[in-house]
Amino acid sequence: MKKPLAIALLTIAALCAAPAMAETLPSPKIAVIDLDTLSRKSLATRDLDAKVAAAKATFNQNTKYKFESLQEELRALRVDSANLSAEERDKRQSSLEQRIAQTAEEQKQGLDAIDARGQAAMEALQPRLKAIVKRVAEGMTLDLVLDKKAYDGLVADKLAAPGANDITTLVQAFLNAEVPTVDLPAQGARQ
Repeated sequence: MKKPLAIALLTIAALCAAPAMAETLPSPKIAVIDLDTLSRKSLATRDLDAKVAAAKATFNQNTKYKFESLQEELRALRVDSANLSAEERDKRQSSLEQRIAQTAEEQKQGLDAIDARGQAAMEALQPRLKAIVKRVAEGMTLDLVLDKKAYDGLVADKLAAPGANDITTLVQAFLNAEVPTVDLPAQGARQ
């Protein structure tokens, strides 16, 4: 019976001492990074976005010819349908519909593959970004670096005080200087 009481008294004593200890400890130096802004404004992500868009445009152009060819076959079938039996017309139309669906699926898979290559390039950039953030944090003797959205949530919940340094522009400057471009991995490259 004495043990729970002793633990309760020890807990109360620790809580009473916490404000006194907190007054002697320096406030932590916290900085924030707006990752959305960094993503929109960094040269590397702009370059990668342009490369992904160009790869998709090229892929769509190549797929466009397949669709046009199939559409031409469909027009020819409509013209020839008067001279074909119902069975032959249905057989050709079914074959065309299957090839159109297959081409559409190939197009979707191709565009998804390009997106995956872009994501792989972005993930390959992350260690460089982390190294830059670490260098900036060490140079500024920061204790903690948080995503701006997470920090804003902590401030809104009154779990953190407002007023952290925003180091987004500084990190962006280093990132732009060190990694102005990113290579889009080749199709079929190991990721």
